[in-house]
Amino acid sequence: MPLNNLAERTEVLYGTDKVISVELQFFSKSKRQIDTCMDSTRPSFAIGIESIKRSFVDAKSRGVKLRYLTEITDANIFYCKELMAIVDEVRHLDGIKGNFMISEIEYLAPATSHQETKLAALIIYSSVREIVEHQQYVFETLWNKSMSAERRIRELEEGVTVHYQTRMIESPDEVVKEISRQIANSNELCTCLTSGGMQYSYNHFFEIRKKLLEKQKKGEHKGFRYISNITQDNEKFVKAFLDAAIRIRHVKNLPPMSFGVSDKEITATIEKMEGGRMVQSLLLSNEPAYIDHFRSIFEELWAKGIDAEDRIKEIHDGTDLTDIEIIRNPRKAIERAWVI
Repeated sequence: MPLNNLAERTEVLYGTDKVISVELQFFSKSKRQIDTCMDSTRPSFAIGIESIKRSFVDAKSRGVKLRYLTEITDANIFYCKELMAIVDEVRHLDGIKGNFMISEIEYLAPATSHQETKLAALIIYSSVREIVEHQQYVFETLWNKSMSAERRIRELEEGVTVHYQTRMIESPDEVVKEISRQIANSNELCTCLTSGGMQYSYNHFFEIRKKLLEKQKKGEHKGFRYISNITQDNEKFVKAFLDAAIRIRHVKNLPPMSFGVSDKEITATIEKMEGGRMVQSLLLSNEPAYIDHFRSIFEELWAKGIDAEDRIKEIHDGTDLTDIEIIRNPRKAIERAWVI
């Protein structure tokens, strides 16, 4: 029954032929983006019905951005792989039941019985702006909770289930618990801390690190590495870590964030922890992209750092060799000289 509002309308259309016809028109009218959310039974139709498959391909050739969200299972993994070669991105979300599509101007919702061999017998269509905007919000909410198709397929094919998530911890006591858990579960841990963070780490995590050093001696742990700005204020904490056989390097110009990266996850905070102050909020993630990113930052800083023993000697001798910059590019060296 159509509900007319000037050029905008909402209606229900019946019959499988009509459903397919409306979907093809929907794809042909889009100029910017089409987002599709379908249950696990629908990818086979997107690939198996030639006209629908061609509509995806044609839209992509016109520069329309295509995103497809579904529940990837052993039964539909073949079709999902085919979709990955056609659309811009496919993602997985457990338990999807609803089916709908949104472009920049229209919304479609085919009603199905969740049977793999049965096409939708009716479809809801709307070009009402408020409905389209609402469904775009719904899609974005689901999309942000999903995981990439590549990861889900790897889980299914390799039999390894890993749920990736990124979240914020906003309780000081919970922060301590989560960092302690990260340390205990790690096979290797690299930590970059503000100068105040050294005292915080000593106050809350020194003993658990000492216990894991016994595993390191047995070859069961790859060890700990610290990067910090070593000063007179935190020197005694640095020495305590050094005495426990933890490797530390000094870097004067640190990133505006303290973080720890293990082989499994990262923790990070922008708080300075001056005087060992408790961390109020912590970012925690086991997303591989985050782990790789923070690992690369740490390794770059580690390569530029100086050994803690040398830095402590500088402090006692009253020298500061860390202010010496080596300029390896002759042109930049000449430019710097002229500036001076």
